Amino acid sequence: MEDGRNESKAYKMKQEVCIRADGSLDIGLGHIVRCMSLAHMLKNDFSIHFFSLKIPESLKNEIIQNEWSFTEIEKESDYVNELTGNEIVVLDGYQFDSDYQKLIKNKGCKLVCIDDFHDQYFYADLVINHAPGVIKDDYEGESHTKYLLGPDYALLRPEFLDSKSQEIKSSKGIKNLFICFGGSDSKNLTAKILSWIPSKNYSVTVVLGNAYYYRDKLVETIKKRLDLEINVKSSLSAEEMRQELEKADLAIVPASGILFEVISTRLPAISGYSVDNQQGIYNGFKNLGCIIDAKNFDRKNFHEAIQTIDTKSLFLIRKNQAQAIDGLSINRIQKEFKNLTSVCV
Repeated sequence: MEDGRNESKAYKMKQEVCIRADGSLDIGLGHIVRCMSLAHMLKNDFSIHFFSLKIPESLKNEIIQNEWSFTEIEKESDYVNELTGNEIVVLDGYQFDSDYQKLIKNKGCKLVCIDDFHDQYFYADLVINHAPGVIKDDYEGESHTKYLLGPDYALLRPEFLDSKSQEIKSSKGIKNLFICFGGSDSKNLTAKILSWIPSKNYSVTVVLGNAYYYRDKLVETIKKRLDLEINVKSSLSAEEMRQELEKADLAIVPASGILFEVISTRLPAISGYSVDNQQGIYNGFKNLGCIIDAKNFDRKNFHEAIQTIDTKSLFLIRKNQAQAIDGLSINRIQKEFKNLTSVCV
């Protein structure tokens, strides 16, 4: 086990938050990325320590560059055995079932679960699900469990938490497109969408994630789209991502963490779902009128979505986005973690 702790727990002044999450081409990078957003929210008041079985080297380096501790574990018991019972534990991953939660609670730790499916019984002290439309009645859990639900608890990086002061822009038409399908894009929707975009002399910025696997196919697609001005960028920082979104007139993104960032900048988006864990976010933001609906992102649904766009609908979407995400989730989440600290040993 590669241990990133640089100082003894006995001398730590801040309450330790131990985050357990993984990321890879197979499972995507969403769990790790939103946990890093949470870490940014908590870093001034807590000591942050990540534990991972699988993680891309680039994200591991980003964790270390932020001066958070990092431990690469070889098996799950390495993590559990490391806990003393004085920590706040954060779990983000579908493998962390009710029995695993009980194991952590029996150690004496405070427990926070980041959830997408509300499909199990929760023993956690806090459950965070930032998808719109989810309610407490969707959950079963202990009487002490508190639920932090909806975009009021959006797990956003700092660069996307200051958008509340922006004016709602009037649309001047669509020239610049932004396309990003997350860290891995396992179905290569990036290349498919590029091949489906109508011929209207768009300028297209394509952002690839750390685990994108289909560069050869993407190059083939770009060579065929001489009618489009296409710029490909990889592994952007949060500030670089923010700058690209602010230059765009329309985003094409899945209903995942990237959609929260798009909405926070009040950029109209064509969005839909390509995997099961995106459906809650998709349904929620669709019902709030924050997206242009591409359903399951097949070719027919994408074409129908792009054909519905007009100036009036774009302005209404921006207005709905401003109401959906207010940029204050950091304050709410900090408060709840500080409440846990007050009862930690």
